Amino acid sequence: MFTGIVEEVGKVVSIKTKGDGRIISIEGKRVFEDLKVEDSIAVDGVCQTVFEINGNVFSVFAMNETLKKQH
Repeated sequence: MFTGIVEEVGKVVSIKTKGDGRIISIEGKRVFEDLKVEDSIAVDGVCQTVFEINGNVFSVFAMNETLKKQH
């Protein structure tokens, strides 16, 4: 459920295929003030779970089922 507001627009820095999905890594600035692993974050309107944070880049795993819903 969406409970926040858009904090900033990030920049996709990499997309890597892994198993039945893709790891998407996104660079930002302000979102990291309170972002934690396992937080839910909207990526192009789709809620994703943060599984890794490295400096000012966070990564999510988009499953194949999610990717099939692209517009």
